Amino acid sequence: MELIALSDVLQQMNKVDPKGMPIPFDLEVCTYNRFQKKGGERLSLKQVIIHKQKHVKKPVKDKTKIPNHYENSTRNVMIVSSGEIRKIHIRLIERFNGKAVFY
Repeated sequence: MELIALSDVLQQMNKVDPKGMPIPFDLEVCTYNRFQKKGGERLSLKQVIIHKQKHVKKPVKDKTKIPNHYENSTRNVMIVSSGEIRKIHIRLIERFNGKAVFY
């Protein structure tokens, strides 16, 4: 079984091709929602890329929450084929491109 460190996974998730386009990758992650206290479902996400949303300053009365992905150890990934965006917790990544993840 091939292993890959979580730090290497995070670096590879952010790689781009020579044209500046993100390189798709495959993930297997476990779900968990601490607010609803449920999870444990294994998701197999094929051909996903990191979804980076530019922060736009909004009026004070709009109470949208800034996700703080790095503080919360989360990332948004987009499934290339469908355009669906999923939030994942990086510590719950089990496999990356077929390799088992350790940290």
